Amino acid sequence: MFSAYRDIFGIPGALKFSAAGLIARLPIALLGLGVVLFIQAETGSYAQAGIVAATFMTAQAISNPLLGKQIDRHGQAKVMVPATIIHVIGLAGLLLVVYLRLWPGLLFASAAVAGATVGSVGALVRARWAAVTRNQKELDTAFSWEAVADELMFVSGPAVVTALATALWAPSGVVLSMVAVTIGAMLLYPQKATEPPTSKREPRAMRGKVLRNRGILFAVIGQFFLGINFGAVDVSTIASAEEHGVKSAAGIALAAYALGSLIAGIVYGAVNFRAPVRVRYAAAAGALALLSWPLVFAPNMMVLTLLMLLVGFAVSPTLITGSSVVQSLAPPKRMTEALAWISTAIGFGVAVGSAVSGIVIDHYGAHEGYLVTAVSMTAGALFILAANRSFEPPKPQRVVLA
Repeated sequence: MFSAYRDIFGIPGALKFSAAGLIARLPIALLGLGVVLFIQAETGSYAQAGIVAATFMTAQAISNPLLGKQIDRHGQAKVMVPATIIHVIGLAGLLLVVYLRLWPGLLFASAAVAGATVGSVGALVRARWAAVTRNQKELDTAFSWEAVADELMFVSGPAVVTALATALWAPSGVVLSMVAVTIGAMLLYPQKATEPPTSKREPRAMRGKVLRNRGILFAVIGQFFLGINFGAVDVSTIASAEEHGVKSAAGIALAAYALGSLIAGIVYGAVNFRAPVRVRYAAAAGALALLSWPLVFAPNMMVLTLLMLLVGFAVSPTLITGSSVVQSLAPPKRMTEALAWISTAIGFGVAVGSAVSGIVIDHYGAHEGYLVTAVSMTAGALFILAANRSFEPPKPQRVVLA
């Protein structure tokens, strides 16, 4: 069953760049929480910690497509090596500003610089897979593996950074991120053999904005709804655990959610589907919408945790098929930028979902926060279904020889 994974890792250079990408993407699971834990420990302010983390994530979401565009034109190494250096300097500046009690404006500036230069390692690695795989089945398996890798980070990262920051040293999460991104960059970007071709010599007529393609735009909007779902799930689960008097159970429930997604990602990559990817995208989004509604009515944390596991089974397939749709529609030499828009859409969706669910919870209660999860994903599934024909990749034109 899992021979599909053996096939993709048998592609020359694939295992090497995927392993390097695994290290380089570690900060996605460490930095947000790591920054909050560090700043709160040093200043005592959750508000300041949250605003700094939001500044970082907003800068990252805005800059990802811009970096992706430059990477497509000039190559991963030429753009991301200097960006990584600036990113590490930004994080170092953040640490210094807090420890030296400098002007708070410098703290937000450091967070913005670090966020704007971290890039989307997941998009970079997926772009390499798109360049080296030989058919759609291999690409589906590769994207499944990358979704699993993301979930591994999200399952293990928060637990590691919380343990280190609370028991060992407050800035542990930030420092570990700096080390991981540096090592990952040193391992990933020198791998020229699997680096996607650049678009530097692309005709000017071919350089239109990626989002002018309706299919890509609609798929990105679909992933925005998925991001709202993610943000609302996180906030609602923490609030529900506190409401039930077992705050520590929130971590278990969220881990079950990630575990379900991880298992589904592994299985998805091993199965050879006959249905086109646009149909799978609609089916996965529909399943996620349906499974989200029972969360509103969970009577206790045990039931909620089991339901979260079930909901997780639909998460990876929705992520994977959304990425596959964008990949199938994007010009090969604009792949990184196109995939980076997914990260941006999800990032903004998480911010919206977190904010809206927080307001709903404050006014109506913890379980009502899951209404944001269910309603957003239902709207997303209906949108994806309505836009489904636009996800059909263009048929190759026949060349008639005179």
